[in-house]
Amino acid sequence: MSGETYIDRRGAASNEQIIALESKRVSVSENGKLRRAIPFDEIREVRLGVEMAGRDSQIVCRISANDGTQIIFGSRRWKSVGEWANHADMFRDFNAALHRKLQARSTQIDFIEGHPLWVGFVLAGLGILIFSLGAGFTYYMLGNDNLIGLGGIPGMIIGLYLAWMFRPRAPKPYDPARYTARPQ
Repeated sequence: MSGETYIDRRGAASNEQIIALESKRVSVSENGKLRRAIPFDEIREVRLGVEMAGRDSQIVCRISANDGTQIIFGSRRWKSVGEWANHADMFRDFNAALHRKLQARSTQIDFIEGHPLWVGFVLAGLGILIFSLGAGFTYYMLGNDNLIGLGGIPGMIIGLYLAWMFRPRAPKPYDPARYTARPQ
């Protein structure tokens, strides 16, 4: 496999896909059939983020077109239940090749790190919910002179931690030239 193609499998419910950098577009094929393609001049955003892959994490690249079409691939490939193969070296090579192809249009594309804003709202909201449940449990039980209410304090701490870590933030742009270097 060259730096111009990358094989990925997102999960158990998806087929293996081949992402290819062609002369004028990036394409995705599954089972030998073209599924999606985005011409380089229609790419509006390249987003790099960290996501879960089983018990590990992986870097995920999301390429978005003006019409909403997305091509997504990650640094780990699903193998079986709970098992992900690490392909970080091939991901790095392909990501560098992608950024080199997009270098001429880098001023017209948003290069962003991190999750979309809605993910922050959902996860921060979950943290607030966990905090509220822990606080409610603690308040109710301690109000009835039951020391088991102290068991809600870890829930409060975890909830606050989640809400703080995933608080919604503005998109963080990155310099695409950082990824165009050829790997050593």
